[in-house]
Amino acid sequence: MLVFIDETGDHDLVKIDPQYPLFGLGALLIDEKEYARLDAKIRALKEEYFESADFILHSSELKRPTDKRSDPRNAVMLDATIRRRFYEAFDAQIISAFNFKLVACFIHKPTMVGTYKFPADPYYFSFENLLNRILRHGGEKNLIRAEKRGDRLDTELIAEYERLLKVGLRFYPADTLAKRTTLELVAKKDCVNGLQIIDLILASLARDFLGKTAKMVGNDPSPTLLKKKYACPSTVFP
Repeated sequence: MLVFIDETGDHDLVKIDPQYPLFGLGALLIDEKEYARLDAKIRALKEEYFESADFILHSSELKRPTDKRSDPRNAVMLDATIRRRFYEAFDAQIISAFNFKLVACFIHKPTMVGTYKFPADPYYFSFENLLNRILRHGGEKNLIRAEKRGDRLDTELIAEYERLLKVGLRFYPADTLAKRTTLELVAKKDCVNGLQIIDLILASLARDFLGKTAKMVGNDPSPTLLKKKYACPSTVFP
C-alpha cells in the first residue's frame, strides 16, 4: 500500500491566522497498481490544462496564480470557465474514477491553545493519529511518503517517527509499526503526483470544515465526493 501525507495550514500556535485558524494533516491510501493507473491519468490531466505532465499541482498556487512564488502556468486558472472545467475533470477523472481511501486529522488551533497549558505540536499530534489509522485501514506493508518541509522540520519528523518505532502508538505496539510502515521524505521538485493529489484534497476538505463552501463551487475539488472516500470519520480537535 502506498500512503501519501500532506498538510494544510501551519503548525504555529503563537501567530494564528484568524482567517485560517486550522491545521490539517491527511493521507491518501492506495494500492500500488491502482496508483500506477492514477499517476498516468493525472499526468494526462496536467498535460491538458497546464501543457506539461511535470507541472506541479499546488493548491495555494492554483488559488493565487499571480503570486510571485506561483508557477506562471497557473495563470490559466484566472479564467473562471477553465478553472471550473479543471475541477470538474479532477472530480470525475481522479476522485470518482479511482479506488483510494482518505484519513485526516484537523485541529482548531485556538481551541488547542486554550485547552492545554503546553499543547502538543499540531503536526506530530496529527501524525501519530494518522499512523494509527493507516495501520487500521492500510495494507500489511505501507510505504508512507511525506513532502519535505525544510532541514530542521524534516529532521524533527524523522526523529518523531523513530521515537514511535520504539515506544509504539496508542492502539499498536512498536513492533507492529516497524513491520508494517516505512517513511520516506520527498522533495516537492520530485513531482510526486500522489502528494499533489492529497494537497488539493486536503485543502478542499479544510475549506469545507471552515465553512467556506459558498466560495468553493467551481474553485475546489468537491468536498462531498471526497468525504465518500474517508476510510473512517476524520479526527477533529476539539
